[in-house]
Amino acid sequence: MPKIVDHGAYRKHLLAHCFHLFAHHGYEVLTMRQIAEELGVSTGTLYHYFPTKEALFQQLVEDRIQMAINEVTAAVHPEAPLRERLVALCQLIARYEEGFWNHFLIMIDYYQHRDRYGEAAGKILRDEGERYHQTVSALLGFPDPRLSLLFHCQINGLLTARMLHGVSTPFMEQAQLFTDLIMVYLQKHGRGGEELAVSSPQAHRENIE
Repeated sequence: MPKIVDHGAYRKHLLAHCFHLFAHHGYEVLTMRQIAEELGVSTGTLYHYFPTKEALFQQLVEDRIQMAINEVTAAVHPEAPLRERLVALCQLIARYEEGFWNHFLIMIDYYQHRDRYGEAAGKILRDEGERYHQTVSALLGFPDPRLSLLFHCQINGLLTARMLHGVSTPFMEQAQLFTDLIMVYLQKHGRGGEELAVSSPQAHRENIE
């Protein structure tokens, strides 16, 4: 009896292993033959699921962003106090920090060689990234859109610095200061009532743990 293959699951399996390849080799360098060799499949099998490298890359980006959105939506409850939402999001980022690093490496490679990605691949990378940021911003519900932008920039900067400099300090310890600064800012401007009160560092660590 022939083996029944779940093509959808197998496609996702291939995409999951491609994420690391694109992050550490770059879009231009990789060929479909090299990708097939790294995945341990024939080029015919790879082309069966992805007709071109551009199509593979587009599906990879869509798949990874949707996974990230699903994780964030499950972890961050929009009706919880803001501090709890911030802590939940930071905990999620800490758990998948290496995945965020890989995403940054792909983005850096794109901005260095955007003319080689093709218009469709570049558009999907930008659009899906924006969809993720909009999801996070909606869940956090900052009253000022500038604060939402500042939060994304700070977290991205922190992750990038940790990747480049090999920082060993736990991510949550570094994120704590910025979380507290946000709460102080909102408290100062009278946004959110009691939930905006800043706890002591010890209480914050207990909340994280």
